[in-house]
Amino acid sequence: MPTERKFPPSKLSTLEKGQEIKLPVEFIQELSSALSLQEVLDSVSQWIHKLFDAERASITLQNGHDFLKLYSISGNKAIPLDYDVPIADTFVGRVFSKRTLTVCDDLEQSHELDCQLLSQYGLKTCMDAPLISGDICLGTLNVAHNQTNYYTELHALKLQCLANWIALNIRLHLQVKELKYLASTDHLTGAPNRRAFTTAIIQSIREFHEQGKLFFIGLMDIDHFKALNDRYGHNAGDYVLRKVVKVTEDLVGNLGHISRIGGEEFAIILNQSCEQEAVKLFKAIKDALANTVINYDGEEIYFTVSIGVTHIAQGDDTPESLLKRSDKALYNAKSMGRNRVNTFTTTRLLN
Repeated sequence: MPTERKFPPSKLSTLEKGQEIKLPVEFIQELSSALSLQEVLDSVSQWIHKLFDAERASITLQNGHDFLKLYSISGNKAIPLDYDVPIADTFVGRVFSKRTLTVCDDLEQSHELDCQLLSQYGLKTCMDAPLISGDICLGTLNVAHNQTNYYTELHALKLQCLANWIALNIRLHLQVKELKYLASTDHLTGAPNRRAFTTAIIQSIREFHEQGKLFFIGLMDIDHFKALNDRYGHNAGDYVLRKVVKVTEDLVGNLGHISRIGGEEFAIILNQSCEQEAVKLFKAIKDALANTVINYDGEEIYFTVSIGVTHIAQGDDTPESLLKRSDKALYNAKSMGRNRVNTFTTTRLLN
């Protein structure tokens, strides 16, 4: 059995009386000025590396039900950045699951995966603390040294206190990130919402005028969507909306993105410099959706979309002119039979 020492909260509380933790002012200022979660994690790992005279300091955060991901490392790269560490059968996973700071005094005696990796790179001992905020364990804060039996009870107290303080900071950043996501995401389809679309198109217009990056915009509307809802029910309509986003995202890939800007209306920003290629992709989206069959509640649901397309021009300084042209193209597509792609720059329908 490996040599281990465990420090549950009850044991650490007996060590707290009369103890003080002194931190560099630079650390406090750097942490308070961090604008992103990654900046917080990088700052913490670098300073923990110094404060504990460690060969390696790292931070993991939970990544799904079964893994902890390494988000920041300072020092020895025995376990690389972005590595997914299994929660099961690992030292760091036990610390996370049990929510108990634990010291492995001799890594060579451990058969757990992460301890073996650290040992192979010359490290002799490690100490991992759970990042606990309220009733949630977010991940772990870890240090390792090249001497066995290096860490003391006071080291353990200090690391856990820092982990508790840092966990609060991390949780606040995660909550802000979640709020931003909710504010910019359509809850039904998972696509960016109208607010996010407005931000994106303003940015695309700016990049066109500053860097010459051409882009196209397509307004897409599901044909006869009210009739579909009336016939099959709103739950079926919701399923159709989600399917539209999924099919479109798969086809657009990294060339752009789709946003839901209204009930059954979507906007697609396509980063493309060739009109022929852009229209070809919009046609592919239209055809793929027309060929989509949704099996819902024992029935097969078919639907089509109409798309109005235009591209950025020198006179476009705000989204309004682009939206007006693409909306006119969409109106023409619908008035001429639906299930069509129509561009503002030509009256020819591209079926």
